[in-house]
Amino acid sequence: APKPAAPIAATGRFVVQIGAFAEASAVRDVRSKAQKAGLATFTQTVNTSDGQRTRVRLGPFASREEAEKAAAQAKAAGLGGAVLTL
Repeated sequence: APKPAAPIAATGRFVVQIGAFAEASAVRDVRSKAQKAGLATFTQTVNTSDGQRTRVRLGPFASREEAEKAAAQAKAAGLGGAVLTL
């Protein structure tokens, strides 16, 4: 019999999005704040109905628990954050 799949909410690939910005200066500011807090970031540029935006994210993380810890660190550094499943 096949093994049951792990719940998607507990395992998989997770990221923490700490912002999405139209201005490059805002991206630099947020990335700088995250770096000072010891958090590594990456960016992704996307086209939206409001124009091009650059997402600033932490991760990816193998578990939701790891992502939640990073989100808490971001919050402590004065950054917002939302855990997303990839």
